This record gives sequence, structure tokens and C-alpha cells, in this order.
Amino acid sequence: MKRILLFTTLFALLAAPAWAFDGGIQGQVLNAQGGPVPGATITVTAKDQEPLAKVVTSEDGSYAISNLEPGAYTLTVSIANTQQVLQMDVVVDSETVSTRADFRFTADAAQELAGLEERNPNIFIYRIDLNDLRNLLTLFRGPNPTYIPAFLAEDNYFGAEYGAPLLSFQPLRPRPLLRDWRASVSATHQNSALNARNFFNVGPLLASRITSYNLRAGGPLISSKASLLLDFGQIFNSGMVNGNVQAPLVSERTPRAADAQTNAIISNLLKAYPAKLPNLPAVSLRQLNTNAPRSIVTADGLARLDVKPDEKTSIAGFYSVNQYSEDPFQLVIGQNPQTDLRNQSAYIELNRVFSPQSLGQFGFHFDRIRASLLPTHEFNDLLAPLGFTTVPEINTQELAEIGPGIQFPRMRAENRFKVFSNLSRTIGRHALKFGWSTTRAQVNDLQSNNNRGALNFNPDFGRTAMENFLLGTPDLFTITIGNLYRGFRDWEHTAFLEDDFRFSPTFSVNMGMRYEAETSPTEVNHLTDPKMPAQHTLGPRFGFAWNPGRGRLTVRSGYGISHSSIFPVTYQTTRFNPPSVQVLEINTPSLVDALALAEAAAAMKPIPRAQQNLYLLSPDLVTPYSHMYSLSLEWALPSETLMRLAYMGSRSFHLLTQAVYNRPVVVPGIPTTVATINLRRPDQRYGAINVVESNSIGYYDAAQASVEKRLTHGLTFRAAYTFGKAIDLGGDFTNTASGVEVPPETGTPTCEHCNHFSDQKGFALFDTPQTFTMSYVYRLPFFAGSMRWPAAVLKEWQISGTTLFQSGVTFHFHTGSDAPGYGNVDGNTADRPNILNPSLLGKSFDNPDTAGVLLGANTCRPPGTDGLPYLHCRNFDNNIPPGGRGNLGWNTFRKDGTANWNVAFGRSFRLAGGDRSLDYRTEFINFFNTPQFDKPGTQLAVATFGKITNTVNKGRQVQFTLRLNF
Repeated sequence: MKRILLFTTLFALLAAPAWAFDGGIQGQVLNAQGGPVPGATITVTAKDQEPLAKVVTSEDGSYAISNLEPGAYTLTVSIANTQQVLQMDVVVDSETVSTRADFRFTADAAQELAGLEERNPNIFIYRIDLNDLRNLLTLFRGPNPTYIPAFLAEDNYFGAEYGAPLLSFQPLRPRPLLRDWRASVSATHQNSALNARNFFNVGPLLASRITSYNLRAGGPLISSKASLLLDFGQIFNSGMVNGNVQAPLVSERTPRAADAQTNAIISNLLKAYPAKLPNLPAVSLRQLNTNAPRSIVTADGLARLDVKPDEKTSIAGFYSVNQYSEDPFQLVIGQNPQTDLRNQSAYIELNRVFSPQSLGQFGFHFDRIRASLLPTHEFNDLLAPLGFTTVPEINTQELAEIGPGIQFPRMRAENRFKVFSNLSRTIGRHALKFGWSTTRAQVNDLQSNNNRGALNFNPDFGRTAMENFLLGTPDLFTITIGNLYRGFRDWEHTAFLEDDFRFSPTFSVNMGMRYEAETSPTEVNHLTDPKMPAQHTLGPRFGFAWNPGRGRLTVRSGYGISHSSIFPVTYQTTRFNPPSVQVLEINTPSLVDALALAEAAAAMKPIPRAQQNLYLLSPDLVTPYSHMYSLSLEWALPSETLMRLAYMGSRSFHLLTQAVYNRPVVVPGIPTTVATINLRRPDQRYGAINVVESNSIGYYDAAQASVEKRLTHGLTFRAAYTFGKAIDLGGDFTNTASGVEVPPETGTPTCEHCNHFSDQKGFALFDTPQTFTMSYVYRLPFFAGSMRWPAAVLKEWQISGTTLFQSGVTFHFHTGSDAPGYGNVDGNTADRPNILNPSLLGKSFDNPDTAGVLLGANTCRPPGTDGLPYLHCRNFDNNIPPGGRGNLGWNTFRKDGTANWNVAFGRSFRLAGGDRSLDYRTEFINFFNTPQFDKPGTQLAVATFGKITNTVNKGRQVQFTLRLNF
């Protein structure tokens, strides 16, 4: 991998010609959650003129347009197969300094539509809060290192260095009125008959298809006074999803409990698994590759009305709606929730030119999110024959989990009302800008952690997890009692002031200050007091651009502080506290009694004097923030190429983690077992005390070399190589510390009294030392100028694509159980083992044929064998004292990296009868059909330890698009 990155980078840097960046526009295109949108088309037009240039965003969503003379331009952003089009008016006022223009789509499906599900669909994405972003960063590809040339006070850049700004806000921009009515109709189709199988696929690839259409029209309503743009489309994704689960062996399909009622419960739970037996024993003993149907329907629509009452005033109205409905695949019954999402946005903005030096912008934005994620009917009926209507979450360690997750059902309706104003004024060499905004947030939410109950079957009692499941002997039952629906309200305020001061034609400075405030949230029915203090933050910004001697070299540097937010999913965990709600943990419960309690919980009131868990916010909780900095040298050379060497980084403080206190200790006279966990807690009034803390620190530094080539001789491309490192103390910038994040690694200490630095400091979950990205568009030169057959059909074809090579992200191993001989018996399952072979540290485990052998996966022996009272393997063991920790560090290994090529071929055919054309495009996603393997199993006590059982990407996909423009 390292050699590929090195040679590819050297080739791109040495082979690329260069160009003079005589003024231009650059920026990034993002989806609603802050992820990059590669392959988006940026079209540049001047007023009342034909398009001047087209570029395609690279893998990190960035783009650059050069050689633009000073003046006003309109940028239009579109993505093949999507229903949204973004536009922005941009003024280029310098021949040496680039203007930045960033775009962000409001529909949260933008990124997936761009790649049409590059991620393996058998990895379910929990699509609210920051889970989609965490999935992208930690399971799929890692971050997109992004160079930021200037940190302007008008925007929030928290997370932007990773290509994922969490709180960026972009108002509508005025756009020229449309002069003529234009329309387009497009359709895209992908069929599994042309796709390649996934790596672990057993048998033929079963039928699946993705079909979409888009209708778009725009034109004038009142001559030179108003224009209207309409856009609507749908995507239909249906068919079979191929995936891998751990399923019972033929000898494990019969319950072994002593009583008939327990046997009946286990028998019905076993019906959740496919009737097919495991068929990939070479991968893992219980590995089953199978298929299940899935159906997704997405609809997007938007309308934009632009009105220009006079030359100095423009009004823009915008409405968009996105509807996402998924009937999930269920390789195991109840595996994923039934998902319905609906996002709506309604904006109105006024722009007024007060004078040639003064401009004002005033706006109102309304955004609404409605989410419903519910267990499926099949799951709810799993125990119906036995009279139970509530099915708990079943975690058996050795098998795939039964149930969608402890956080479901989940329902949310969130409204955000924003009023804002920006004022710009040019005074001599100063360009001043001031702005403010006020936002009212309303979050009505059912966050139902464990309200169905959760049963854990772990290695304990001298038996394996599988044996305990068949015997019906769980070691832990967690249940939440009480009304969990809450309505929270708060206010958010921002204000900024910035000054761009040009000392000379070759040197300019940007200075600014940004103020942000959040009020303490309140609950409308006074059911919960989060006790979160109001937050007030200041973020200074500074930067400069220097063009020494008006030559081809430009030096830029920037610094700024950006703050995050305490998201609703964080402070809403306080709903689980008494007196109105009670979370109980029962160790070694009776299976029958646990199900009876889960059945009755919905109608129960909290039990007086019961030992219950607490969910608190630390009194020292503060908003996370980042010191962000960048320095670059840009060479504008002949032959249309810009080369940049950049250094960028951040230091982030007060990142969120979730600590667990009141853990059990060793008590003389009480056996140190799982059954006595609650008896050994220091404060016998409570169980676990979970506290959201802001005590993690993030470190990020990277060097980046990039080459950007403007269109000449039919070719344009961008290539970038980044070498960097990301370190933290267990919590990163995506952490909400809610306890339901996916993946769940959120910086919870392995033991209560562990030193936080030595226990948690390590590589970030998304650390990728090396990243190489390249995007390109090349118009084939064959038959140019010829009008004869067949040259008229074969000419003007265009090849485009994106390429990504990236190191694998990090992971570590866990003990697999908290029981004696496995863990530290402190009621928390975050234990890490001892490593006996330090030579493994830092290695990548990216081959399913060798990972298990290198890790010694088949050498593990349970406690009591070989005369040792703890689980032991060739390279690891679980010899951990009660309340202590193993010596394995945080994120000490790497999984498989990314080597992906997406390629497209297409051209535009002009049709007779005026301005009509037909665009055709064929896209190959994962062109070379390269699998990207998931990390090996991380639980030492489980049979999948060290085994790679899945891929995180799909096999090669082929799709076709036709677009009629008229």
C-alpha cells in the first residue's frame, strides 16, 4: 500500500504541467451530515452568458476553478441521479487570491446517491444523530483530510479538517433570474445482473435493482422580475441483500434448559435465525452467508422562487422535502428497524444593495426532521405464541444479535427556526462583515434505551456464551421503566465580525471574532432537568495571503477556534433518571422472570428503593472546541496547473466521553462474581452512575501535496497525497456520549480508577496515516471535427472518475466478557486484554486467510484449562485483577485499507429542433472489484475472534443514466 501511494503521488506531481492561478473559485461540496460529495458537477456562468467552465468534485468533495477575471459569476452544483441543485453567486475581486464557495445539500441522502451505495448494504446505517458520519469515518473509508485556506468568522469549521464540518451554515445566495424555460428528464438504472458478487457471497448474486428518475424545470414567471425552479425525483432500491451472520450449528438448534417454559422461550428465539445452516466454516465456525429482501423508496423535491423587484433588491424563497422509507433486510429476524425519515426545509431571504460599498442580507430558515425507527412486525411477533408481546434485545456473543438495538423504538420530531442577518461594507482597503443569528430548537423525542429490556448471555458459570443461551441462563438483564417521551427546548445565538484588510496588492490579512451561545435546555412538561449550564464561547480568527513580488508563489496561513455543540442526543440521556424513570440492572436473572418484567414494564411505575442506574451530565461539562491552523505554499506555474504544499492540523479540547462510576469493588466475604456486582457497589442506593464528561483531547496534524489542473486539451484532474496522524483520549469530534453510538467506542474507561491518559490515549478511531485521492475528466480526442458516420457517434466521448487509496482505520481487542477469568468483574464490558506478543502492535490485519493465524485465533483456551484460571491465547490473555485492566492499549491495530476506482464513460448528443440534447453515462463503481475487508472479530472469548467475516464495500456495480435536456 505504501509503495502504491508513493509511486502514484510522484507520478502525479512530476507528470502534471502547471498553470497560473490568476484568480478563481475553490471550495467543497458536502452532504447534510457534513460528509464529502464526490463526483458533483460545478458549472460556472457569467451573467447572461453561456457556461464558462465545468469541473467535477474530487473524492473529498473539493473543487477548484481557475483563470477567472474579476467579476460576478454563478455556480451551479448538481449530482447525477439526485433531485437537488444548488446555486450561488460569487464575486471574484482579485487576480491573485482565490474566492471560496462551499455548498451543502439539505437532503441527507446526497452522498449515498452520488455513489449509489458504495458501502456494503449488509451494514445497517442508523440514520439519525451523527451515526452515518461515524460509520463513514470508522467503518468504511476514514476521513477526507481537507485543507482550509482561511477560517472566516462567518462560519463554524468544527470538524472541517476531516472533511466533515458539523455545524457549517450556508445561506441561500441570490442568483440571476432565468430568461427561458428549460427542462430535463433523467433516469438511472442499476441491475444485479451486471454487478459482481461480494467477496463472501455463496452462490449466485440474487436479484436486486436500483431505479431512479428526475424531473427538473425552470424559467421566468414575470419577465425580468421573477423565475421559478422545480425539481422532483424518486429512487427505488429493492431486491436481495447478501450478508454474513453467525448462526447456530445443527447441534445448537435444540434448547437445553431444565424446565419446559424456558425451553419454549429459547426455541422461539432460535426461530429468529435462518433455517439454513452455516456454510462458510473456513471463515468462522458459525459463519452463514445468506440473503434477505429489502426495499427502500426515496423521494426528493424542491422549489425555488427568485424575485427581483428592482435592481438593488432580490428575494429568494426555497422549499425542499426528502422522504426516506426502508423496509429493512432481516438476515436475522428483527436485525434492523423499520425506518421512515422526512426532512423539510423552508427558507426565505432578502438581499439588498444599499450602495456600491454596502450589502445586506436578511433571512428566515425553518428546518424540520421527523424520524421513526421501529422494530419490525416479524420481531414483535417472535414470542407471541407464548403470550409475550414485548421482545427484549438478545445478545448471545457467539451468534448474531436478535433485535435492532437497545435504542429502538426511536421517534423524533425536531424543528429549528433561524433568523439571521449579514451586513457587508467596504471602506477603503477594508472589507468589513458583521452578522448574527438566533435559532429556536424544539426536539420532541422518544429515546427508548432498554425499554424493551436487554438480555446478555456471556461466557460465565464455567460455560460458553452459546451454552448459556441454550440453557436459558443470562448473566445480565437491563430494563427501563417509565415514560420516556420528552420535549426539549433551547435557544442558540451567534454573532461575528470580520475584516479583510489589503495592506498592498500582494499582502492581505483577515481578522475576525465569532461568538456562540446555547441556553440551558428545558423540558416542556418539567419531567426532566438536564442541569446543563448555558454555554458562551468566543472564537478568534486570523489569516493572511502573501504573493511575494507578484510572482507565481502565494503563501497562505490561517488560524481559528471553532466550537461544537452539546447535541440533544447528549443531554437527553438525563431522561433516564428517577423519579419518573428507572433503569434497573439485574444480574443472573431468571429468563422467565425477565420476560415477565419486560412485558409489564410499559405499564409499571418506578419501583421504590430499587437500586437504579443514573445518567448525569458532569457539572464541569463545557462545549468542545478546536484550535485549527493551516499553512500553504501555492505555485501557479505555466501549462494550467497549480501545485500546493500545505500543513494543517488542530488541537481539540473538551471532547465528550461517557464515564461509568460506582463500579463494584472487592468486598471481603462477598464472592467476586457477576452475580454479586450490585452487592459490591460502594453506593448501594444506585447501580452504575453514567456521567457525560468533556475530558478528551484530540490531536491532528497532516502534510498535503496536491496538484490541480484546469481543462486543457480535454483533460482536467486533481490529485492530492496526505500524510497525517490523529490521536485522542478515547473521545473524538463525533462523540455524543449518548451510549447508543455506532460504533460504540466512546472513550469509556476500562476501570474506574485507571489513569485516563494511559488507558485511553492512542490513535483515533478514524486515523488513516496515508491518503491519496485523484479525480479526473478527459474528453477523448478521437474523430474530433468529423461529421461522418461512424465518427459522429464515436467522437466527444468523455471518461471521468475518482480514485482513492487510503490506509486502514484502527481498532483494538476486548476480553469478550466481564466474568471472572475473562474480565475485571466491574459491571462494564469495555475491558481490554493483556498482549503477550508486542511485535503485533501496529500491524494491519487485512487478509481473511492470514489474520486468524497471525493473531492466534484458534489457540484460545477457556478459564480452568492448562491449570490457568483465566482465558489465555498464544498472543493474548485475560489475566486481569478485579477492578483492574489489561496492558493492551487503545486502537493498536489496523484493518484493511481502501483501494477504490470509480470510472464513468459518457457523452452528450445534440438533437435536432433547437436546444435539445441527450446525455448518456455509464458508471462503474469499484471498477476493479477490490474488496475492502472489515476488521477481524474483536472479542477474545468469542469464536469469531481474529476472523475477518465481512467486507465493508460492495462488489463492482454498473449503472446507466439517460438525461433529456430541452
